[in-house]
Amino acid sequence: MGVVWDEIPPDEGGAIAARILPTERLIELNEKILDKPQGFQESTLAHEIGHWVLHINQDEADGAVKQLELDLGDYGTPNQSEEPFVCRGASGSKIDSIEWQAQYFAGCLLMPKSILEEKRQGKDLTKWSNLYKIKDELGVSISNLTYRLQEFGWIYIPKGSRTIHRGPEEVQGQTQLFG
Repeated sequence: MGVVWDEIPPDEGGAIAARILPTERLIELNEKILDKPQGFQESTLAHEIGHWVLHINQDEADGAVKQLELDLGDYGTPNQSEEPFVCRGASGSKIDSIEWQAQYFAGCLLMPKSILEEKRQGKDLTKWSNLYKIKDELGVSISNLTYRLQEFGWIYIPKGSRTIHRGPEEVQGQTQLFG
């Protein structure tokens, strides 16, 4: 599998940040995202690697690559193996599921728990300034970082809020330190 930067024109569904060309064994990143923050670029690549690992059947990469157990129909990912793998969401669909899987894969790849444990040492995770420092150190987006920290229960941000609360795991850890 290779990775290249190229100009990818928008299609009827809008702008495309990246796509997978299965028969060429290639992930293509749109040059237009080079003006986006580094975290977006790296998250996009990790997301596409997630699709490659999770949703492309490499065992059939003999010129007849097929999507693994997916019939994505009209959601932007053509069924023919020679067509690019470009996902677009429709609520409640298989697309939501595979997009979530690829995003989760990207988070695990870029922010393993051991690295985050190291980065959080001595930092108050309820302060945005500390989260932005960690984000910059890891080269990820702030939304990916906060999602991952919430997965571990270290913080909690109510939907629609900018207030960061200590998560149950963080509170429990502090209770053990001071209790």
